[in-house]
Amino acid sequence: MTDSTPQGAVAPGLMGQLRGWLAARGAARQLERERAKALTDAVEEVVAGVEPKLRAVSGYQGKLGPEIQRFLDFVTAIIAQLPPAIELSRAAWRTDPQVNAFFAAAKDLPLCLSRAPELSDYFEREPLATEAYCIMTSTRAERQVFGIGLQGDMLQRDLAQTSVGFVEPLILAPSPSEEAVRKEALNRALHLFIGFAQARVAETLGQRQGLDHERQIQEVRLRSLRTRARGLDADGKLRDEILAVENSLAENARQMEALGGPLMSLDATLEQVRALFATPGDQIHLAHIPLRLDLLGIKLDEAAPDKPQAQVNELSLIEFTVGSRRRVITLVRCPRGEMLSLEQVVEKVDPILASQLGIRGM
Repeated sequence: MTDSTPQGAVAPGLMGQLRGWLAARGAARQLERERAKALTDAVEEVVAGVEPKLRAVSGYQGKLGPEIQRFLDFVTAIIAQLPPAIELSRAAWRTDPQVNAFFAAAKDLPLCLSRAPELSDYFEREPLATEAYCIMTSTRAERQVFGIGLQGDMLQRDLAQTSVGFVEPLILAPSPSEEAVRKEALNRALHLFIGFAQARVAETLGQRQGLDHERQIQEVRLRSLRTRARGLDADGKLRDEILAVENSLAENARQMEALGGPLMSLDATLEQVRALFATPGDQIHLAHIPLRLDLLGIKLDEAAPDKPQAQVNELSLIEFTVGSRRRVITLVRCPRGEMLSLEQVVEKVDPILASQLGIRGM
């Protein structure tokens, strides 16, 4: 059997492989370009937000880039752990354990959604949108209560129990798809860290101003003491005071140097920003919280044999801590049909005001 492929021609199978390899290589290069642009944009966001003068530092993009990329990768890994979005609706309240646990009653959902400014603005901008994907954060609040329950095989009154509620819900970053809201979550995290960097730089500036003020006072005092030492009343006590002031000034200089020197340079500011973004784990902590709650929000033991499965909400929450603030984070899907009109919101929030405005009760 002879090879029918003309001399110099490429076999069809090999040509297909070559085209596939070229397409994959092109896609990889495109992804690399997009990643590089995203990093460049992120660095510019940081510089613009913290100190625009940092652009005067030679090579600031290259100096900040690796640490900011580390931050972006860190947060992207966190966002990837978020489960798929859950629907926030009265129907879901009856079937979804998380929605049931987050809201005390199904009727609370429309008011919560309608009082979210970002969500209302989104639906106003997008009149054809039927739903929005959002980030919902809330605070897990636990408190000790007393109720009726089983202690072993005995029914006991005034039994100490732990009530779990989710308060201060915030619905943020409405987007047209789950992919888009995950990207927006990354953007929000970046701006949160920019705020941290601003605060750190301002704190350092305040410390430097305090040290500088203290230095000026101590220098005036030292000149006064040295003048007295040249007079007739110089004694050992005066020399001790001079030594103490000199030591205090030396310590002041050491502290000032640690903050970047008497005239804090832009390089020192850039280094401070770089160090913050290099260690995002010092500011953001993530925890997976398993919870078993009954329909009244009472925490249950692992077994809870007295509760039928239908009356137990099995939850696996993601709770993040940023600085001193701890919040449960959930991706949610918000149907437009659950939103209330302005008149309905007023009626629910303030019936007296509604009657004064001539709004009929629902």
